[in-house]
Amino acid sequence: MKFILLGVIVFICGYIGYGLSRYYFSRVKLFMSLINFTEKLDTDINFGKAKLLKIIEDFKCESKDLKKILNGYILCLNEGKSCTEDMVFKDIKILKDEEKNVILNFLLELGKLDVFNQTKQIENSKLRFKEILEGCNEEKKKYGNLYLKLGIILGLLIALILF
Repeated sequence: MKFILLGVIVFICGYIGYGLSRYYFSRVKLFMSLINFTEKLDTDINFGKAKLLKIIEDFKCESKDLKKILNGYILCLNEGKSCTEDMVFKDIKILKDEEKNVILNFLLELGKLDVFNQTKQIENSKLRFKEILEGCNEEKKKYGNLYLKLGIILGLLIALILF
């Protein structure tokens, strides 16, 4: 019985470490999906001549957080309201304020320019997202697996002390 309890403690601490490390993996996934979205936008605007709402609705998103952001943006467009940070980033906790501003500015500029300038704006935003993605990858390498390992080690340490 004691060994089962110690195993549960190690598992719980490892799970907490996994939860903390998931933050970094989610950020990388979000920005990779955002870069894929810009590429799809660029292609569809230049060659498909599709409407913005149709492009967004057809986009297959791998990141749940980006899906929430795009749904908030679609809601703003459908209601005809000006998009605010609160509406677009509702329930999104993995972004820093600067990153929210960059994404919001990108979304606010969509559909406001002619095709040539819109393509240039999308390319500039894509470069900015790639810069942010590089920073996220560095953080993920540095901290992502560290929290998982520290959680397991902490659980083992507690189990050792209790044993």
